[in-house]
Amino acid sequence: MIEATLLQRLRLLVGKRVEYSGHACRVIEILDSEKTLVLRCEDTQPVIQGNQFGEATRRVQQCRSLHLFDEDGTLNPVINGWLV
Repeated sequence: MIEATLLQRLRLLVGKRVEYSGHACRVIEILDSEKTLVLRCEDTQPVIQGNQFGEATRRVQQCRSLHLFDEDGTLNPVINGWLV
């Protein structure tokens, strides 16, 4: 579980554009149970998304997951830079 004060700060990022791995992305979700931020890459080609049966149904922007903490429990420096 993410500390309440950190979670409040992270919620301010939702909807904001950020730069990640050379791509323009938007923070779209915080997964508290997985301690992860979900980013949608807005400058990449859409990928094919399958439905629950694995059938290709539509094209969507690529999403990436970014762990909030490093192995030693420190806030990911990339995310920390976005919070400044």
